Amino acid sequence: MIKNSIVFSILLILISLAWNHFVPEKLTSPAMPFIVVYFFISTVFTHQFLIKVNKQSAQGFVRAYLGTTTFRIFLNLIVIIAYMLIDRTGAMAFSLSFLAFYFLFLIFEIISLQKDLKKK
Repeated sequence: MIKNSIVFSILLILISLAWNHFVPEKLTSPAMPFIVVYFFISTVFTHQFLIKVNKQSAQGFVRAYLGTTTFRIFLNLIVIIAYMLIDRTGAMAFSLSFLAFYFLFLIFEIISLQKDLKKK
């Protein structure tokens, strides 16, 4: 999973750099590559934790998944609000970029978890 996450993240960083280069400035955020790194770290830690919990108990997995998802949603809201307070002019582009990467990593994480859980 980590290898796939690295490849996926590098691909998204390259896409975000190209996006920032070719798209008008008001639609871009210089923080896009950092958002990818943030979600990479978050996804890898969450994935490893959930796999570990699943080995112990299938019922514990459901609680852990719901708990980590709730925690991450609140953490993501804090990150977005903090950025909005720091850079009001780029807040919209940042928020839209953050949301797009959130959904991309969410899909990636679900697919990865399904594959890893089917193996066990």
